[in-house]
Parts: sequence; C-alpha cells; structure tokens
Amino acid sequence: MSTETLIGTGINVFTSEVHAVGKIRFLDSPEEVLDFIDGPDVDQTVVISRGGTTTFMSPALMAGVAGLITLQGAPESHLGILSREFSIPCVMSTAFTEGIQTSRGETIPADGTTVRLDITGDKGQVFLVADSE
Repeated sequence: MSTETLIGTGINVFTSEVHAVGKIRFLDSPEEVLDFIDGPDVDQTVVISRGGTTTFMSPALMAGVAGLITLQGAPESHLGILSREFSIPCVMSTAFTEGIQTSRGETIPADGTTVRLDITGDKGQVFLVADSE
C-alpha cells in the first residue's frame, strides 16, 4: 500500500485523467539529457526542467518519459507545446513545498523520489508517493 502527500502545484498544460507516476530525474544540461535517453527506465521517469523554453529537453519527451515538471514556463512555451503533442502529462511553473535545494536554490524532489502528476483539475499537482508497511 502507498500513501501520497501533495508536495507541489503548478499550471496544467492540458487536462487529462491519465496520471504520470515515476521516479524523478532532474536534467539540467544537454549532456544530461543525452545520457538519460540512452539509459534504462525512460518511460518510468518524471523529468524536471528549469524552464519551459529549455529546448534541449526535447529528446527526453520524444523518448517517451512518463511526465514532465518545469520550474518556470507556461503552456504556450516550447516544452508545453511538445508535452501536449506527445500527450505527456506536464505541470509547469511548479512550486514545491519540500525536497532538496538545487545549485540555484530551487526546491525540487530528489532524484529517485517517486511522484504522481495529477492534471485532472484547474491546477497541476505533484504528489510524493511513499510505500507504507
């Protein structure tokens, strides 16, 4: 059995009943994206990007990630348009209430953390998924 805790909210790119569940991976450079798409578990990963105009994230979406979270951006931005075209659940301009600090002081879930994206309502929501015993 698992429990879920709301840890982030942002803007839905599109509304869907499909939930993205996967382990977090923060990708902050073109090299990190290329290493990631050549590795295992792409389709079971929710990637985080700083901005919605980060074009180097495109290969990750084309590789079929489970979901996308951005720390900035709007649905009309590059990644918003691509996530909609590929039907990849996406929450943009996400503010997290807990997690680790990036080198720029942003709060994000740590790599490997399991999350669920909920894009069914007016706002996108990110839930921490924890196994309970």
